[in-house]
Amino acid sequence: MEWLESLLRPETLSLLIPIVAIVGAFSVAGLKAHHRHQERIEKIKHGFNPDK
Repeated sequence: MEWLESLLRPETLSLLIPIVAIVGAFSVAGLKAHHRHQERIEKIKHGFNPDK
């Protein structure tokens, strides 16, 4: 459990929190872009032109 104690130190948390926030934000943005792309592909498959 020493690793947990070293992880919960303020010095470590002050570095980890921004890194996790940045990685999380990029992950959410990537998933949203993927979802928009999948929706566009489904519209095209059903005969709807999304470019109009």
